[in-house]
Amino acid sequence: MANLTVSSSVDSMMQASSASGIRDAIGAVNYPYTTDFQSGTEQTRNLTSITNSDGYAYNSNLTSVYVGSNVTSIDANVFQSCTSLTSVTIGNNVTSIGSTAFIYCISLISINIPDSVITLGSAVFYGCTSLTSVIIGNSVTSIGSGAFSGCSSLTSITIPDSVTSIGNGAFALCGSLTSATIGNSVTSIGNDAFYNCSSLSTINCLATTAPTLGTNAFLNVSATTIQVPVGAAGYDTTYGGLTVSYVL
Repeated sequence: MANLTVSSSVDSMMQASSASGIRDAIGAVNYPYTTDFQSGTEQTRNLTSITNSDGYAYNSNLTSVYVGSNVTSIDANVFQSCTSLTSVTIGNNVTSIGSTAFIYCISLISINIPDSVITLGSAVFYGCTSLTSVIIGNSVTSIGSGAFSGCSSLTSITIPDSVTSIGNGAFALCGSLTSATIGNSVTSIGNDAFYNCSSLSTINCLATTAPTLGTNAFLNVSATTIQVPVGAAGYDTTYGGLTVSYVL
């Protein structure tokens, strides 16, 4: 798509979007165009998908990106190794984020995955070592293998009830992770899913039937117990090497 002529700053864009009624309570996620800053220069384009041809991968000058609401997909690898990227806002019509889309974005601090996203690929945020806050939207159906592996600054995670599977190594090596809540629809937790999350002291699994569990899913966590609902089936007295505690 051709670039658009833009004379205003992103702040002005946000004000305009608010005035026209397309800004919502958590930010201008309904603004249609994709805007980025590279070395302090603003670029705005009318994209319907973000692909490798858009020139973001390995771009060390990229510092922020707003994915417009005209975009429905973020392809695999497109932001990989954007080492200066600190801020990403994803528009509310994106339905899929491809594998390794943000791998090794080592300066990225937080990510809000909107409720529109259904597919979250493998290793999508692998090695994002500055990532401290993740909100996973309520339509994601699976957490891909290695999706957040090596996110060593991540402190807590809540997996929504829409998710049915957690892939191999999905949260492995998240050394600052202290709490994890696993949604009530999860039916499988893969090998090494929380492997070596050495600070993980609180684990809540809301599933009323124990998910199938891969090997070493909770190996080297600091927790000794896992909390599950009273009346839940299939957990026995221990689950993944953790003592099962039944709670209301």
